[in-house]
Amino acid sequence: MAAGSFRERVFEAKLALVRPTELEELRALARNERLEPERLHALQQARAAELVRFAVAHTEFYRERYARSGIAARDLADPAAFTSLPVVERADVRENFERIRSSEGKEANLQRAVTGGSTAEPLRILRDARANHRTLGWRLHRWWGVRPGDNRALIWRDAHTRFWKDLRHNALWWPTRSVQMDANRIDAKSTAAFLDGWERIRPALLTGYVGAVMGLAQFLQQSGRTIPPPKAIGVTSAPVTPAQKRFIGEVFGAPVYDHYQCIECPMLAGECARTDGLHVFADSRLVEILDRDGRAVGPGETGNVVITDFRNRVFPLIRYRLGDEARWKPGACPCGVTFPLLEPVRGRISDSLRFPSGAVVAGEGLNALFHPWPNAVRQFQVRQEADYSLTLRCVRGTDPDADAIMRGVAELLRGLSRGEVPVRLEVVDVIPHDRGKQRFIVSAAPKPEPAAR
Repeated sequence: MAAGSFRERVFEAKLALVRPTELEELRALARNERLEPERLHALQQARAAELVRFAVAHTEFYRERYARSGIAARDLADPAAFTSLPVVERADVRENFERIRSSEGKEANLQRAVTGGSTAEPLRILRDARANHRTLGWRLHRWWGVRPGDNRALIWRDAHTRFWKDLRHNALWWPTRSVQMDANRIDAKSTAAFLDGWERIRPALLTGYVGAVMGLAQFLQQSGRTIPPPKAIGVTSAPVTPAQKRFIGEVFGAPVYDHYQCIECPMLAGECARTDGLHVFADSRLVEILDRDGRAVGPGETGNVVITDFRNRVFPLIRYRLGDEARWKPGACPCGVTFPLLEPVRGRISDSLRFPSGAVVAGEGLNALFHPWPNAVRQFQVRQEADYSLTLRCVRGTDPDADAIMRGVAELLRGLSRGEVPVRLEVVDVIPHDRGKQRFIVSAAPKPEPAAR
């Protein structure tokens, strides 16, 4: 019997004995991903309506917020009323943390989390410990050819990297083994230990922040060290360029898949094996893309991502503006999964350049500066200093015309700034990540004063 087959059988037997609800949920999730669109829409409506009724009954924040907006309890019986509910902003969460916490938010039921704060002030969040996000990950990984019982490697913020935590984790999930590296503490020693662990367990899957995985790929290329290839690599938490996907895939010898998640709501969407759009996990999360006036946008139009997490009853997030920009991809995926498709997420709304005249260049277009020339650069970053000046930092790619293309993109930046500020091109060997995350735009320019509320 093959080792993978043995591990999978033992894993499922252990789940059936110790965590039978997770095994049944995994099977239910597999059924949901093939639902007809009408049934899927009805399921979303029912789960959204149930969560809203729960939030009104069990949280001060939503009960008072909806009452102030003139929304009565009887209105919530109409599923169409959901899109009229006010959008929740980050400031609302920050200022009303305890009032959003529901009556079910007991210590035994919750997990505390804090957003990374790489582009904004960190935000406290409570997760429902009874909700199982692992099963969503297992479903996604199956799309990539990775089974739930396969060994895996992880580069994540606050990963288990201490002896006793590792020992407990490995005992709990035996026969599956894992090796982890904390994205907050990536250095030569931790990288070497991570790769030594990789050699021992030969993981089928590597998942982590784009910047951290890119950094590990660069280390492997420069050091000449080789490791057994995984079956798949999953990257997240920042836009990933086609050139980065190709480079990571070539170094590790495995396909690279994008998936979309955040601290506030893990596992929002992910690519299937076709890598032609991210399937929204519509049976567990509701994703809306809204324009500046709060109206839903059509396919191909860019808007703000607003999410509702059906699985969090201790700290309900209902129509919460995540701070990202994205757009829907038209059509259905030939893979057979009926979940709606997102185009690759464009990045944070806050990722933008500001100029002395007050002009703003949104991050969406900046993230795609090199898309017409995917082999020109391996990485790039636009840095804006406090005096508004710009530096385009690039790691040269394999395109023989890379130097000319980089100079042309720098000229494009000068055009976008309308000549208001100087633009400098800097070619570097590496662009450091920020605690594992990759940032296309780093700006120290003065921010405008917030409008009076």
